[in-house]
Amino acid sequence: MVTFSGPEVIVENLTSKQLYNKLSNLTNLKEIIPSNIENFEATEDSCSFKMKGMPILEMSLTEKTPFSKISLSASESPVSFSLNCFITNYSEKCQARLEVKAELNMMMKMMVEKPINDFLSILSEKLRTI
Repeated sequence: MVTFSGPEVIVENLTSKQLYNKLSNLTNLKEIIPSNIENFEATEDSCSFKMKGMPILEMSLTEKTPFSKISLSASESPVSFSLNCFITNYSEKCQARLEVKAELNMMMKMMVEKPINDFLSILSEKLRTI
């Protein structure tokens, strides 16, 4: 299992409860999806999108811990992976950190490391001002 972590960011405009409630409905992800993501579609508990050079990724909500963690897992993917958002209270604001965990061999890790880290950085920056 390989873990890629995005930077921890302070979410300026939302409390941990507000961010949790917003991200628990996957249709709200369109507010933070990077512009290079294609074919983004979402329902309340699942989404799909395409990153350059990769097949369409389908994900669904698999774990929700009120106000502290939201996990999405890949469905129908040749590679097992998850996207986790960890949320922490921070006064009137909150702190968030994104993480991708994937079952990758060393060759695949080298191929996807940069795109995944870039993706996490962009998502994290957009979370800051959601």
